[in-house]
Amino acid sequence: MINLETLSLLGARQRRSGAAWRRAGVFAASAAAMSLSSSLALAEQFVVLDETWDHLPTLADSHYRVDPPESAPTNWRSPVDYTSGTAYLHLEVLTKPTDEPTKFQVCFEATPTYACTEQSPTYTTTGVVDWASPFSGFWSPDGESVDWSQGIRQIAVILKDTENGKPSADNVGADRAARFMPTRVRMVVTVVEPGSEYVPPGPADPGAGGGGAGGEGAGGAPTEPGAGGADASTSTGSTGSTGGGGSTAAGTPGAGGGEPTGQTPEPGASDDEGGCSLAPGRTSTGGAAWVSLAVAAFFARSRRRS
Repeated sequence: MINLETLSLLGARQRRSGAAWRRAGVFAASAAAMSLSSSLALAEQFVVLDETWDHLPTLADSHYRVDPPESAPTNWRSPVDYTSGTAYLHLEVLTKPTDEPTKFQVCFEATPTYACTEQSPTYTTTGVVDWASPFSGFWSPDGESVDWSQGIRQIAVILKDTENGKPSADNVGADRAARFMPTRVRMVVTVVEPGSEYVPPGPADPGAGGGGAGGEGAGGAPTEPGAGGADASTSTGSTGSTGGGGSTAAGTPGAGGGEPTGQTPEPGASDDEGGCSLAPGRTSTGGAAWVSLAVAAFFARSRRRS
């Protein structure tokens, strides 16, 4: 027969067990919130371009143009000021007709003008080229600046030679253009807010679109150049070919990378240091709110039980 002392001991034991479960629940909720907070720090970026296409000699002025994705912010200054951050550019050179030294540059065509990233390091063969371009080093026409609060209209990806020329057939003739094109490339441009960590792009989506002959980039007015390519790394995947190699700096002939000695940097050159799936803006903050509500509900339920 169970006496009152036994019942009292059982009740105390149950209360201690309940308190232990509550402490475990609080710990689990706190750990989940910390994990979510950490993931948010990595998610403060958006991919504004992820395209694979054939850059052809018939592209007018060597420009390939695409529209920004629907996931891109319509205001790049608020609520997150991405324009105080950095654009990270990832170039995969899949085919190349010759070992002619080549560069790429990206320009954001916006309102009322446009702004261009720093140019890539020079490359001569297939492989991967990565570089970073802070917004503070973007090039725009003299006396003009982009109103980033209105977002952008289009993105121009421009193939260039090492003298800042655009070697399309309409500029240099078919024979000279054939030294550079056709070349099949993939470009990923990721915009990261200041203070956040860049998450490089993964492999290309096999189902993702990409321009073929002419693509979306045929035609259009030329976009002015900006210089750069400083502090970017170049790597190649080819064997038995020239080019590629380690870090380069503008104006320094690095291992398969830098601009030739004696080249005069274009306006906008920067020595600052500088990747479609995306976590645009702060799309994960709803998860943080969910965790907070769950913790509050847990405490309310615990109080009712006690």
